Amino acid sequence: MSAASPFLAVGNCTLDDVVTPDGQISPRQLGGNAVYAAAGMRLWGVDVSLVSVVGCDYPSQWLDQLAGAGINVSGVVEIPDPHLLRSRAFYFADGSRTDRIEEARSILPAHAGEIIDLESEYTDTGSPLHRRIWPSFCPDLTQFADLAEEASFVHLAPGPLPCSRANATFLKELRGDQVVITFDWPWWDWDQEAEVDLALLRNIDYLLPSIEELTIHADAANCAASESEADRGHVFEAAQRLLALGPRGIGVKMGARGLRLLLQGEKNWTQIPTFPTAAVDPTGAGDAFCGGFLVGMAQTGDARQAALYGAVSASFIIKDFGVLHALRVDAAQAHSRLQQLQMRLARQDSNA
Repeated sequence: MSAASPFLAVGNCTLDDVVTPDGQISPRQLGGNAVYAAAGMRLWGVDVSLVSVVGCDYPSQWLDQLAGAGINVSGVVEIPDPHLLRSRAFYFADGSRTDRIEEARSILPAHAGEIIDLESEYTDTGSPLHRRIWPSFCPDLTQFADLAEEASFVHLAPGPLPCSRANATFLKELRGDQVVITFDWPWWDWDQEAEVDLALLRNIDYLLPSIEELTIHADAANCAASESEADRGHVFEAAQRLLALGPRGIGVKMGARGLRLLLQGEKNWTQIPTFPTAAVDPTGAGDAFCGGFLVGMAQTGDARQAALYGAVSASFIIKDFGVLHALRVDAAQAHSRLQQLQMRLARQDSNA
């Protein structure tokens, strides 16, 4: 693969401990929002570059396996600090999850502590440790201008707000309308969920939060609204307000319930279906969706069709633990699932 690729996945690499509702445990598996997004792109057969930061003790075999699967890892920087971006994912029977041990006690097998570390402090989302170290693992795209200059489709995975803002601004100043940028949460700063970063959002083409994340923002904005506005603070109105700030569309990821897509100028959501799959490990499905969505934008230029690509990418990720299995998918398999989803969406439209 050449040093530059038309697709970039920018974000984090992690080491994940996963526990499923039926008690299966997968320790220290390769993970990270950018890794899953890159896999969601790569399974369509396109050239992808991963831009990330890893610690000095990050397992080199993980990066070797990504490279062996065709993902360019020249944009991964190693820093002298330990790789403290460790995460836990405990899944409940209803599909919800938590990264906090105290919330997962009821589903943890008795022997879990023998397989995964339940004592050390991990970077639970929003925890003091997470906030403190996250900036150290934020990739700086200005260090990879050669990759950015060739990129036409870039996913910015969740990262510290100043980092995401700087990367989005750099890309648009460098490439202008020649680059399509998707972005996942957060678009607000910690403890200020009602606020949004205007300088960031005006450089984002498609905002792709989960329903949980958009609801956090919508609820906070509703509480901050005047009494006369309070009844308009729910999720749909929050999406409309965000669209008014710059993005061309917002896709709200809802797990097994699919995706709701709202585009500029439209008055109603479009419901995007999932591809029926028995989920073994849902970790990374939303990130893989974002990667697939960008491939769909590249190949069709249509956000509704792009969302189907995203749904297909997510369906492959959840079939097994981790990410590496999805990199064995070939593009023909992906397109077969895409055709089935396209027919399903067409039937949905005809019945509307």
